[in-house]
Amino acid sequence: MTHAIALPLPARLAALTDLERVAFGYLADYEGNTRTAYEYHLNAFLAWCHLHGVDPLTADRTTIALYVRHLSEERGLRGSTVNTAMTPVKGFYRWAMLEGFIDRDPVVHTRLPKVDYRKKYPLDREELRAIRRSAKQLGGRHWALGELLIAHAFRISECCDLLIENCQDVERGHRVMRVRRKGGKIRTVPMPAVVAMAIDDAAGDRTEGPVLVSIDGYKLHRSSATGLLNTVVRHSGVTKHVNPHLIRASVITTHLDGGGDIREGQRLADHEDPRTTSRHYDLSKSNHDTHPVHIVSARLTA
Repeated sequence: MTHAIALPLPARLAALTDLERVAFGYLADYEGNTRTAYEYHLNAFLAWCHLHGVDPLTADRTTIALYVRHLSEERGLRGSTVNTAMTPVKGFYRWAMLEGFIDRDPVVHTRLPKVDYRKKYPLDREELRAIRRSAKQLGGRHWALGELLIAHAFRISECCDLLIENCQDVERGHRVMRVRRKGGKIRTVPMPAVVAMAIDDAAGDRTEGPVLVSIDGYKLHRSSATGLLNTVVRHSGVTKHVNPHLIRASVITTHLDGGGDIREGQRLADHEDPRTTSRHYDLSKSNHDTHPVHIVSARLTA
């Protein structure tokens, strides 16, 4: 199986093997970039099984453990990357068991690398402000991209997919945008005035189509939008290596580290589960300013 996204025609369904049926069925639940990424990692696992003469639907826990070792030791992937690669493998087997193709899940108790996502070093508030100022000074699409990344903590793909016509409605006195989030979900998000100004500046005389376009008028893709961000960062004076995800992580971390509610952080990040937000972006355990030792010391000072 090499092209899982090109789902089979209904006339072919009866001819699918059990393996194809599970893979197609699992991936059919996802859309867009999520499905593309899941297909890539799942196909890598299926190709590894084929190379070693293993039927994926009869694989046991030993097989899965050896694949994890393959990712970690032979391919030299970092722990976080191994976990990312294993996410669709776990989903594949969970789907297979729920649908009755297997009677046990070989992945459920497999050890994966321990990753402390809170050991990242995000941008601080002054660095975020410098990047935001630089984006505004450059104007147009640079300004719009900067606002979408910093004010809304959007993923770079969500910035590229945003359409001008989906940024014109008003609800309860707020101008809103309808944005396609991860997994194909459509969310309605209010726009602060500065964000609306930046989007209008990028749109110019255009009334429809992508907010972010190339000089030739074509929709920007992730790589070209990242190039715009690089230009903004160079003009900002920030010397750290900055990518779109670092900005997203820094914005969410800044919200939580400043005392923001975890559920508000979840809405900002657009996570289904607040535990995901806490695991990846809550740095309160390493925040020395808010450590309870200060309160205890003050209370017990003679």
